[in-house]
Amino acid sequence: MNAVISIKPAQASNAGSKFNANDVIEGLVTNEIVFAVVGPAGSGTSWVAEALKTQIADGRKKYSVHPIKASEAISGWADRNQHSVELSDDKKLEKTSRFQDLGDEIRKGDPAGVAIEIISSIKARRSEVKDGENVINVFVIDSLKHPAEVALLRSVYQEAFCLIGVVCEESVRIERLSKGKYANSSLIDIKKFVDRDEDAGISHGQKVSDTFHLADFFVNNTPSRFRSDGKSNPAWDVNEQLGRLLDLLTHTQLIRPTPSEMGMFHAYGAQMRSACLSRQVGAALLDRHGNLISTGTNEVPRAGGGVYGGAFDDFDLQNQGIINDKRCGSLNGYCSNNKVADEIYKELEESLSLKDVDSSYLKHKLKKTAIGRLIEFSRAVHAEMDALLSASRQSASPVGGRLFVTTFPCHYCARHIISAGVDEVQYIEPYPKSRALSLHGDAITQSPVEWSPPSIHQNKENLTVLFRPFTGVAPRMYRRLFLKDRPLKNGNGDQHFGKPEWASGLLRKSYQDVETSLIDSRN
Repeated sequence: MNAVISIKPAQASNAGSKFNANDVIEGLVTNEIVFAVVGPAGSGTSWVAEALKTQIADGRKKYSVHPIKASEAISGWADRNQHSVELSDDKKLEKTSRFQDLGDEIRKGDPAGVAIEIISSIKARRSEVKDGENVINVFVIDSLKHPAEVALLRSVYQEAFCLIGVVCEESVRIERLSKGKYANSSLIDIKKFVDRDEDAGISHGQKVSDTFHLADFFVNNTPSRFRSDGKSNPAWDVNEQLGRLLDLLTHTQLIRPTPSEMGMFHAYGAQMRSACLSRQVGAALLDRHGNLISTGTNEVPRAGGGVYGGAFDDFDLQNQGIINDKRCGSLNGYCSNNKVADEIYKELEESLSLKDVDSSYLKHKLKKTAIGRLIEFSRAVHAEMDALLSASRQSASPVGGRLFVTTFPCHYCARHIISAGVDEVQYIEPYPKSRALSLHGDAITQSPVEWSPPSIHQNKENLTVLFRPFTGVAPRMYRRLFLKDRPLKNGNGDQHFGKPEWASGLLRKSYQDVETSLIDSRN
């Protein structure tokens, strides 16, 4: 699918010197888009970036596509600061690891330091465009590695920024690296490199796992681009996925959300109900026809069913001056899981007679062990359990349903999901503490290849529940892409895509300059 981006330079009104406010704002909208990709090592971020570049550039003269390699931005910083990156071509893994070191060095001073180097590259590319050229600059960044980089780019470029997350199964990623780019390296070294890429364990290190879930759109790059016979693999549909994204961004077609996108949006909304001091998680249970059965969030349970803050009764009592809120923040002001964990650390210190060991040092070390990953002392019902229990209170069956969760289920929730008869789970954010796969590998699969829904094929052997990453429009971009903000028909009733009621996107001036422009343009 080829998508035509139809962003036109804003034109001023010809009615003398009289402008309305929207004319002024529209005239200040920049004609630039900044894409960035993020994905774990071996996922194929460069392939996706190249596919995106091709989708935008092919056959369209008004678009100037500028690829921005993060490695080149890092290399430029290294040259300015006398850091050598010279390594022979046969030491590809060592060379990539060297760039990891340099990226860490940049982030020591500022977690968003690499993003600043990327911004410098964008500004330099923009200056190469000749004055008077009626072109739209599209920048494609390959790739981001730290949440601070996303935060800065999103702050600077606002609605002109779009982050694409590249989904790929871990086994496929390892195979691609070991048989391709890093064929001369050992499997052990490759796995160490992959682990460091996902989370270096230091604040200024690479944190792809924490960056990935911040994406606006997710594409699946697990299938190979080519079959074993060298022919194109029809299962590789990255071009189609990216084409749909471009059509959505430019409103060149009338596209509505998929059931999965709607399900994850409901989960995202449920997530915001949580007042948990540790994290917010949301879940939404849909039946096999795409109908919403229930939602859930991680929150403290309340007598009578449900969780605090989730019933109209709570707000009715609040209006009467009665506060029925026993959540951690309101009840005691601390997280019970942390408090019990601290008690365990203290008990270990005393039982092992470690009086000569600094308590803070011991606590720091224990936090990095399995003890520090214990989660059963939280007062909250987990979002997945809340959704399943909410369904049961309504006498609705979860059998054959699809559960959408903002975070990968923990091992506690996984066993309940399996037992409840749910067919499929889709998630966005990883959860390293979960042991769901190691404890329930007999009942869970991560590969949709030859998978059969257990509710439909109950007599089949080796039935499994599918746990897979979400793909499509992320909840953070759902409203922007699917809310009707412009006419969809003309005066005759024929389908016609009009202009949005108000111009949106990145403005070329600061808000103070915009104020001045609006004041100066008034009658």
